[in-house]
Amino acid sequence: METENISRELIEQLKAEQIKLSKKLNLKDRIPPDKVRYVAGIDTTFTDIWKNPTTAISSIVVVDIENDFEIIETVYATKEIDFPYIPTFLAYRELPVILEAYKKLKSQVDVFMVDGMGILHPRKMGIAAHFGVVTNTVSIGIGKSKLIGEFKEPENRKFAYQPIYVDGKHRGYVLRTRKNANPVFVSPGNNISVESSLKVAIKATDKYKLPEPVRLAHNFLQKIRKEMV
Repeated sequence: METENISRELIEQLKAEQIKLSKKLNLKDRIPPDKVRYVAGIDTTFTDIWKNPTTAISSIVVVDIENDFEIIETVYATKEIDFPYIPTFLAYRELPVILEAYKKLKSQVDVFMVDGMGILHPRKMGIAAHFGVVTNTVSIGIGKSKLIGEFKEPENRKFAYQPIYVDGKHRGYVLRTRKNANPVFVSPGNNISVESSLKVAIKATDKYKLPEPVRLAHNFLQKIRKEMV
């Protein structure tokens, strides 16, 4: 299924579904940020990103951020995917395999941190928000590049940040996790506030650009992919 073969009617249906899901968002804290300990990073890749259908691989790594970022559990799943990459509709390509991995988890998880956007999305339904709503979990989006919003560039120092506004409303933060590194884009997915999303992202970051749960999920994913291809 190539992008150009996705009908306008289907796109409009998916937009309507995202808007409907956005009405279920809770942007209040289910858990105070200072009580967050077990954070799960989620990342997804494909055996061949240029083909459809292709095999998607999703990894989830649960990390104890209060105990030297100890890895508590790692799971992964694979699934054949036949939905192309379309900006702002990433969940329809990646969420099916993420949910397969999610079903395998046995650990307690306070917050899920997804490689992708939360409410920093035209319809507030980035993949982290979509995941958080359908699983009714606490989720945060960690984006690596801008999708939407207005902001000032944060200072070139660790943990400098600036608010991101969409249509005049505060939706997230651009956060520099390392000096001389490009910043990441932090926004709530579900069951957490904008402010607490930033606090948890900082708390979950060690010495690398990405917060540790997401970085470790990415590393685990690359290992699995290498073994498969």
